[in-house]
Amino acid sequence: MSIADRFRPALMVRDGLTYRGAMCLHLDATAALSIAGWVREEPTRSASARVPQPLVGAGGQLVAWVSSFSVLASSDDQVWFLSAENYAGGVGISDEVFPWDAFRHESLVVASGSAERAAINAFWSSHLPVLLSVRDGYEYLALAPDGQVVRGGEPEFEEVTIVAADFDALLRGIAAGASTADPITDALLGTVGTARRGQ
Repeated sequence: MSIADRFRPALMVRDGLTYRGAMCLHLDATAALSIAGWVREEPTRSASARVPQPLVGAGGQLVAWVSSFSVLASSDDQVWFLSAENYAGGVGISDEVFPWDAFRHESLVVASGSAERAAINAFWSSHLPVLLSVRDGYEYLALAPDGQVVRGGEPEFEEVTIVAADFDALLRGIAAGASTADPITDALLGTVGTARRGQ
């Protein structure tokens, strides 16, 4: 193996797309979202900033993703991926009016008793929202304890549908313009069929 080969990023081929590590996956997913009309703003947090408390223990792929933008939102500002700024309590597309854990609070407000509040808190302490939507009602995507990506929405936020095997699979699907097999998630993302040829 030559010296150049040792320093060349490893290629990974998945779902017909070739990646050079996590950053290329982020770029491809962001490009597909951009084609679908999403708006992205550069991150404003320092690269050396501490990982926000809600992300402590989250996978490196997720932390890298949320640190790669300050805003990543649909053109109508009704659907957005949460950024490191959102998790840290900073101002982003959601502002402080709509914090990253808004749906937990919504559920707790309507809980009928202490047992229901305990069940709601148990659910949200093990499910980390990564995308929020206020389009056609409240919806979200979250990472479940087993790493799967799930979608939930009102009125029962804690009832979920699995939309991807893990966060990498969600990003690969977005980059490939592939369906999640969940029509609501596909409508939220708007990326089905957006893959650039030759990727």
